[in-house]
Amino acid sequence: MSISIRRLVILIAWALVMLAATLTHSQGVQPGHASLATLPATKPVNAALAELGRNLYFDPRLSADGSRSCASCHMPGKGWADGDALARSYPGSEYFRNAPGLINARHRVRFMWDGRLDGTDLGGAVRDMVTQAHFMHADARLVQERIKQAPGYLALWREAYGPGSEPSAPKLFDALGEFVKTLASHNVPFDRYLSGDTAAMNRSATAGLRLFQGKAGCIACHRGALLSDGQRHRLDVPENLAITAEPLRHITMLRYFAASGLPNYMQERTDVGAFAVTKSAEDRGKFQTPSLRELKYTAPYMHNGLFQTLTEVVDFYDRGAGPNSGLKPLGLSQVEKRDLLAFLDTLSGDPVGVVQPQHLENSLYLSTVPSLPATADIRPGTTAPELALIVPLAPLPPVPVPSDNLATPEKIELGKMLFFDRRLSGDGSTACASCHFPELGWGERSTVSRGYPSTRQWRNTLTVLNAAHFGKLFWDGAAGSLEAQAPFAAQGAVEGNGDPAMMEMRLRFVPDYVARFRRVFGTEWPSITHAWQAIAAFERTVVSDPSKVPFDRYMNGEKAALSSAAVKGLTLFSGKAGCIRCHNGPLVSDQGFHATSVPRNDVFRDSPLHQITQRWQNAQHGAPEATYRAGPQDMGLYYRTRKPADIGKFRTPSLRELKYTAPYMHNGSLADLRQVIDFYDQGGGVEHKTDLLQPLALSSDEKLALLAFLESLSMDEPLLVTPPSLPEYQAMQ
Repeated sequence: MSISIRRLVILIAWALVMLAATLTHSQGVQPGHASLATLPATKPVNAALAELGRNLYFDPRLSADGSRSCASCHMPGKGWADGDALARSYPGSEYFRNAPGLINARHRVRFMWDGRLDGTDLGGAVRDMVTQAHFMHADARLVQERIKQAPGYLALWREAYGPGSEPSAPKLFDALGEFVKTLASHNVPFDRYLSGDTAAMNRSATAGLRLFQGKAGCIACHRGALLSDGQRHRLDVPENLAITAEPLRHITMLRYFAASGLPNYMQERTDVGAFAVTKSAEDRGKFQTPSLRELKYTAPYMHNGLFQTLTEVVDFYDRGAGPNSGLKPLGLSQVEKRDLLAFLDTLSGDPVGVVQPQHLENSLYLSTVPSLPATADIRPGTTAPELALIVPLAPLPPVPVPSDNLATPEKIELGKMLFFDRRLSGDGSTACASCHFPELGWGERSTVSRGYPSTRQWRNTLTVLNAAHFGKLFWDGAAGSLEAQAPFAAQGAVEGNGDPAMMEMRLRFVPDYVARFRRVFGTEWPSITHAWQAIAAFERTVVSDPSKVPFDRYMNGEKAALSSAAVKGLTLFSGKAGCIRCHNGPLVSDQGFHATSVPRNDVFRDSPLHQITQRWQNAQHGAPEATYRAGPQDMGLYYRTRKPADIGKFRTPSLRELKYTAPYMHNGSLADLRQVIDFYDQGGGVEHKTDLLQPLALSSDEKLALLAFLESLSMDEPLLVTPPSLPEYQAMQ
């Protein structure tokens, strides 16, 4: 063949290819697509690791409040999806997208409808699900400690990771990912057909395959073994109106957009898709191409679950999808639609099931609690010059108000509402007032705080009465102001567990709050920082009224305000009993930190949940494994200073309003004031305490006198407020 003839043949061939590409493109099919194929062979999973993951998959302890597991949204009986148009979400929120099935997840290039997660990192994707505020909202380290509390998990863990290994959050997520790898299609008619079993597909399905590859043009995006190109496309699917009609769904969507750094997110009324990830305008409304495998089990369909059946899906594409999709109508006949549906049906195999494991129970973690090192404070036998330095007792001064958070009646009223609003928590179950009850002395009567659902606190709830006068808040002084105290409590994993962006967005969907924040702070939308300021402004009104406190009236010249017994108690307080060394000044607290070696609270010996959160607290503050696994040991000020001499030191509480704030001490181990007086009369504890504490040898009459004085530090009646009426959510237009 001559060179000229060869060139002519090449040109003709090229022209035919271009003609075919043009014809294909006119049907919405992109040229150069890959062929369909069976699922590739994969490496076997680590059986022991997958078994650990199987148990974890069904365990609600992986969520913050213990209410949901991975299986809550990815159910074996529903194609490992949930069967809902829009996915279920963490309590206090609702999701705005459909939950995809997990079968064949190990083959996916990207995860999530907007493709924000790497498909090669299953463990990372699992971590995202467990920790995201609108999914399971868990603290990874707290989950780790929960798993350590179950002996069954320790056995599974060591089977998977080797003898002596300890559960860790990253490996926990990897185990879940290994289990997800086991979820694979099997006995799929289409795969059998491709492998040579021509009887696996009937005539209608075979005709549907030809349509899929030809006239219908599905192959343009649904190709390869997974029947997905792994890319993002704009189909312009009609909006699911429930997303904006139901405020909790819209809240979650906008919170996600805000967390993604999307500009002007408050203006969004539709799901922007990949735009939230890439910030590229051309990606607005684009979503990942889903796999068509196992479609039989994963209705409803599309990113917003708008179509309940595959018939609706086929009709949608037959119309050319949405007006801005760029796709053209297909002109399918009813027979062709039937054939196409028959083919789609062959892409699903036998249901992928799994045996649900038995729940692995918590156990008590018992061990020897090591003796704490000695510490020193003020020497026993404080000298007269030293005593002269002690701030004398006095009535409460006016409340100090920071210049950057001046109070107004409107700000105080807003703060009061927020103080009682449960929306400022992770699942909408907990308000400030859930642990600080006005009728219980603005604390709670339990020895240690109840904590967030499915957790338990490790310390007694300090009253917020007169907290406005303190420069160091919490038992270890972790917050330096009321403005810092509010988010500390609202966001703590075992307190309110609130996500700042989610809480902020909830406020923005309450028109009354929007108006109040605008009047108080001059902002278009409520901000969570301003919410903390408003709460702080309200808390500065939660103070003792000196006119109702016998001691304050006595100090202001009303000598009849104290009984003779109380006057005697005051003398003992400042003298023989030595209470004034630590309990001095207007607050009846030096705001210092001291170790008293109070009795241990048996709740830490008897309650697995308390043990879990105690260890979590230790680990959060950098205590080594050997230390925080040692037992129920609250290390107090050490958490902040890391100084061994500060182990077991706690902030001196105010003695004001003691009448209403039982039980006492950082761990609530002393039930009433008589027990407190007896404890100090004995010289405090024996293990680890300040040198200030020595036996007092008080008589019964002296103890009664001291008790009378302590009670005089409280108002004649408790400080109460009427809980406010709280406004409701409203859909945003």
